[in-house]
Amino acid sequence: MHRIDRGRPAPLGGRLSGKLACIIAALALFGIFLGCGAANAAPRALSDSSKFAGAFVNWGTDGRERTLQNWERWLKQPPSAVLGVDFYAQSTWEDFLKLSWVPGIWKKLNPARNVVWSVPLTVKGTPLADVANGMHDAEFEAAAKAISDAQPRAVIRLGWEMNLVSMAWFAKGQEADYIAAFRRVVGIFRRYSGDFKYDWCPGWGPQDAAADLAYPGDDVVDYIGLDVYDFKYEGSVEERWNTFYLKTPFGLEWQRDFAGLHKKRMSYPEWGVGNFGDNPFFIQRMHDWFVKNAGNIAYAAYFDVDGLWPTQIENNRFPESRKLFRMLFSG
Repeated sequence: MHRIDRGRPAPLGGRLSGKLACIIAALALFGIFLGCGAANAAPRALSDSSKFAGAFVNWGTDGRERTLQNWERWLKQPPSAVLGVDFYAQSTWEDFLKLSWVPGIWKKLNPARNVVWSVPLTVKGTPLADVANGMHDAEFEAAAKAISDAQPRAVIRLGWEMNLVSMAWFAKGQEADYIAAFRRVVGIFRRYSGDFKYDWCPGWGPQDAAADLAYPGDDVVDYIGLDVYDFKYEGSVEERWNTFYLKTPFGLEWQRDFAGLHKKRMSYPEWGVGNFGDNPFFIQRMHDWFVKNAGNIAYAAYFDVDGLWPTQIENNRFPESRKLFRMLFSG
């Protein structure tokens, strides 16, 4: 979601440290937090926790890579083990050219880091049909070259959250144009790297449109993504989880089934607590979902930057969520 100014957010606070706890301790602590028994929690830990410990982080004093290194140390993950997340360009076509240096910053600071790039499919005022008809190929050529030069194995999250009316590429009523534009841009990116992966990523739940009507095709999609945030829904935390995340139309179970139907792995390019407040139950349940479906998930990344609502977790704004997150996602 467009929650922040894509400029230079405030840097992270000081490095955090702590001792990695075992999963049993994490579940026990979770039961203390919420008054629910360990029987309701996950029976095992993530064996490949780095796959689920990616993050979109603050720019910091000298780029997101440095801040992500702090994040890795906080989670006791091996250097360069987690995916970084960033957003290419901002709100104008000129950004595609002017901001082409950003992928190179990641490479300069750490050539070993792979990155998930969220690439706009159009900008406000430009119809998707124009993109589909090739009127902005030059801008996408610039993006593809810049990213391939820096991270030739990057994940390209193109035209994400197309089911939200706030997005410039909102697909409702123009699904055919969205699909044609998506497919054209993938074709451009493939000319620059055969190792890119392409992530088609709705926002969770019904939102403002039926996401599946804008699915661009198995031949141009590698991952079926979903952005999931803990919102101020009614009911207990468990009722809210079941109703608004797990079983809601276009929720987690839908994503699992849709990805299975298309023989694709799932991804979670954005997820986090914050809108509802401090909620370790949500952290635990997302972790449990990752554990349960680990073999069918490509990656997950926490949205550790405050925007329209706070989501940053390692700064202790949400102390119970922070404590549990670190226990569950540490290496």
